Amino acid sequence: MSKKTVITIVILLTIILVGFFARKTQYPHGNTSPKSSTAKIAPLPKEVTVTLDKNGFSPTKVTINVGSAVRWKNESGAQQTVNSDNYPTNQLHKELNFGLFNNGSSVVYTFTKPGTYGYHNQFHHEQEGKVIVIH
Repeated sequence: MSKKTVITIVILLTIILVGFFARKTQYPHGNTSPKSSTAKIAPLPKEVTVTLDKNGFSPTKVTINVGSAVRWKNESGAQQTVNSDNYPTNQLHKELNFGLFNNGSSVVYTFTKPGTYGYHNQFHHEQEGKVIVIH
């Protein structure tokens, strides 16, 4: 290999190495280092309200932590019920069998065990809802 070829290779390697070590990676907002990509998840509320109107429950599905409560508020204009699945016996989660409650009033239950709790309005069993309780 000629002296000129060796010098050319050394110069090219030097340029590559200097460029590699001197380079600053740019990230959004002018930062020179990446930020942690840890997503922040909003905590679940301690109480969730489910409204019962003439069209049914809203929202139809809620997710809460163990120790949190669901408040069912009757805005239907008449007496209604919240009852455990399975219709018509209501035996799956007996603690959700609240019976009649008047328009404008609420019933509340605090969930102490994880699981999925299905419920319905006994007068209009097609009006259904679900509470998902997580740790």
